[in-house]
Amino acid sequence: SVAGTFAWTTPTTAPPAGTPSESVTFTPADATDYNTVTGSVSVSVGKATPTVSAWPTASPINFGQTLASSTLTGGTASVAGTFAWTTPTTAPPAGSPSESVTFTPTDTTDYTSATASVTLTVNKATPTVSVWPTASPINFGQTLASSTLTGGTASVPGTFTWTTLTTAPPAGSPSESVTFTPTDATDYNTPATGLVTVTVNKVTPTVSVWRE
Repeated sequence: SVAGTFAWTTPTTAPPAGTPSESVTFTPADATDYNTVTGSVSVSVGKATPTVSAWPTASPINFGQTLASSTLTGGTASVAGTFAWTTPTTAPPAGSPSESVTFTPTDTTDYTSATASVTLTVNKATPTVSVWPTASPINFGQTLASSTLTGGTASVPGTFTWTTLTTAPPAGSPSESVTFTPTDATDYNTPATGLVTVTVNKVTPTVSVWRE
């Protein structure tokens, strides 16, 4: 109703995030004849974003495992809080992928969360061969390239081949090396090797001239 100024009653107050009501004082220009008046005014206080000076390191996992299996260690932020994988159910590819980590402040009322990428090591997985293939018989003198491998069961798609196709095994039932190569060589170790028995039939020699 008269000339004067408005000012925060306690300008050094740091209010919490939200819309708190804070004290404002009206001081009349004519302080001789008029008293000051105090009231409350709502102020919008946005959440602060914490500063992360060092993101945590991640323990290695194997392909097929989720981020939940990787432990985050260390990390430094401007306020108290915790670091966690943003999507712990993610199963990253083998290699050194960068995955999202979220810092959640203990005081979620006044601070927002912060997110960044952290690199982790994902080791290749080793496929399991539960059943090795069977080999078709060959004759002595033929190489393993002439023997067909049939069947075989592994934990992932792939192919079975003789490790050394040029080998000419002796007659009998020798065990020869077979290699399983996963189709996905990026995420799985190669190769896996085992022994498969092959039947090598004796060969009947040819007599071109008989001695008298």
